[in-house]
Amino acid sequence: MPKRVLFVSNIPWDFVWQRHQTLATLFAQEYEVGFLELPGLRKVGWRDAGRILQRARVLSRRKLDASSFSSKVLLLRPWVLPATNSLFCAWNRIVLRCALKNWRSGVDLLVNYSPSPTALVAADLVPHAKLVYDCTDNWSAVPGLPISFLKAECEWLRRADLTLVPSRTLEARHRLHARHLERLPHGVLAERFEAVAKRVPPDQPVTLLYYGHLHRQHLDFEVLAELAHLRPAWRIVLVGPVKTPGVFPSNVELVGQQPHEALAVWLGRAHVLLLPYALNAYTEAVLPAKIYECLATGRPIVAAPLPELIADFSEYMHFARTAAEYVVAVEAVLREDTLDVRIRRMELARRNSWAARYETLAARLNQIS
Repeated sequence: MPKRVLFVSNIPWDFVWQRHQTLATLFAQEYEVGFLELPGLRKVGWRDAGRILQRARVLSRRKLDASSFSSKVLLLRPWVLPATNSLFCAWNRIVLRCALKNWRSGVDLLVNYSPSPTALVAADLVPHAKLVYDCTDNWSAVPGLPISFLKAECEWLRRADLTLVPSRTLEARHRLHARHLERLPHGVLAERFEAVAKRVPPDQPVTLLYYGHLHRQHLDFEVLAELAHLRPAWRIVLVGPVKTPGVFPSNVELVGQQPHEALAVWLGRAHVLLLPYALNAYTEAVLPAKIYECLATGRPIVAAPLPELIADFSEYMHFARTAAEYVVAVEAVLREDTLDVRIRRMELARRNSWAARYETLAARLNQIS
């Protein structure tokens, strides 16, 4: 019987590409991998109608495509509901029994990202030799998250043979409660981004770019809008799905979500990459999943002063809080941009590849009895 791994994800496979999909793809080189999608971490209201319809269209597709990254990942997309009340939880248990029928013989490893009670049901239904809880977010700082999810996370920390976190803040938060915990920062598929450094944008207005999902919980919409007002000749490009809307000046361009393998095309058009995060309890625990991707391009970077960025990347980027500070920082990084500086950024990214992260994780899993 082939070795098998089940990933329990809080995001869909075709959402913004990040740690979840990358690790599943890397494990698929050696294992039969299932990717169980359990999105939905808050109560549903009328404002969610469009999102629900979009999800229904995705689930109604007959062919499930695991994208060009891997044809070895089996997508599992049950019709689950947000686990925010007993009725929805009961429905989810029934649905999961059917969706996981081919996995109930057991797996060698179960990797979970979701703090939901429904994810615990999946773990109960699928026997597993080893259990990893890969905690990428400070769930306690997510507005409106039901208390049942925080209780479920405590159970994941208690059960997991290994808890992974990308940041020091999450490490400090969970150290006392996890059985075994290690900090494993995000990595990079450097070859997808390094080609950008060889291309200089043509003679055009200064172009600033951010990519990722656009959500007020972690992105500072007000600073972006004011920055656009302060420098109307600059072009600000926002690449990614809009999770919460904002009003921006005409020199801000929203281009929607783009395939991960096509991001280099957009990055190659930018003079400076932005990481304009809001500063709050949620982002205090964030290590941006894209940080080494940005460094791999060699491009100048201006970011909000998140604790993780200050700790490890101060010599590779400039920081700003207000729109006026972003103006000063952007102009400074453009003046300081040299080939030597770009090479240093790229070398740091190469030393932090996803291949290296996978080797570290595999070695740690082999140590668990």
